[in-house]
Parts: sequence; C-alpha cells; structure tokens
Amino acid sequence: MDHELITFDEVGFRLVPIYRRVWFFKGEKPRGVFFWSNQKLNLIGALINGTKVFYEWHDSLNSLTFKAFLSDFTDTLSPKKNYVFLLDNVGYHKTYCILNFLARFDNIAVEFYPTYSPELNAIETCWKITRANVTNSTHYKKIEDMQEAIEKFLDNHFFKLDMSHYLCP
Repeated sequence: MDHELITFDEVGFRLVPIYRRVWFFKGEKPRGVFFWSNQKLNLIGALINGTKVFYEWHDSLNSLTFKAFLSDFTDTLSPKKNYVFLLDNVGYHKTYCILNFLARFDNIAVEFYPTYSPELNAIETCWKITRANVTNSTHYKKIEDMQEAIEKFLDNHFFKLDMSHYLCP
C-alpha cells in the first residue's frame, strides 16, 4: 500500500474513577467511596497505521486546538510519503479553517467516516485499552497524577491494530 492510514479522535478523561469490579462479602451489598470531581483532561490523538499514537493535551476541543494539533502533527510527517487522514464527523473537523489547512498538503488525502460509526475508527479501541489499563478502577488524588500515568502508558505501549478489520467490517 502506498499510503499510510492515520485516524484521528479526541477523548476526555475525568478524575472520577469508574469501578469495573469490586470485592465484597457474599450476602452484603458492595459500598464504594463516593468521589466527585469536575476535573477533566482533553486529549487529541492520531493513530498511525494502527501502531503508534501521537497525542497532545488541550484545555478545550475546537477548530483552533485541532488546527494546532494538526500543525504539530504534520511537522512530524515525511514529505516523501502519502497519507490518508480519516476523521470523524464532529463539527470542527469540517470547518473551513481545518479543510483549508489540510488542502495545502499535496501528499495528504482527507476522508470522513460515515456519521455515527465510531466502530470504524481504530483509535477508539486505543482509548478503550488506555482506560482499561490506566484509569478504570484507579483512584488518582490529583489530575496531574492521572495525566502522567496516561502519558507513560501511551508513550510505552505499541498498539497492534489491523486497520483492515475496522475499515472492511
């Protein structure tokens, strides 16, 4: 194949833990610690050929932050290779700001997934794996601790996702 496939998506991680499994005595009702926080981390990521995630943290998710992410990401790409950017249909992916920015590159083709089809986007599986390994059933006292754990996981984890399983169901 003469093109590299790159999928994009955004994800939010809340400081509130999600408990998947708990131990308790038989016949007793399980009780968990109630913890509430509105602190959230926003991450924009690009999955390159189903293997490695390029990511950045942003305070908000909109056209400007996505363009900043794309600008940083395209700086890492080889001008000698061809790429297909696969984007979902969130509104700020389709703004003139983003489309005009991507149109400047001769070696980048842009495609959009069909509406309401996250199962076709391989990077969604990366977020699921990250949540299962880092944030689920884990209590972090500070948002910085959670961010550090997510960064450590993403920097050291090599995903082995076959893109054809997502694009040819």
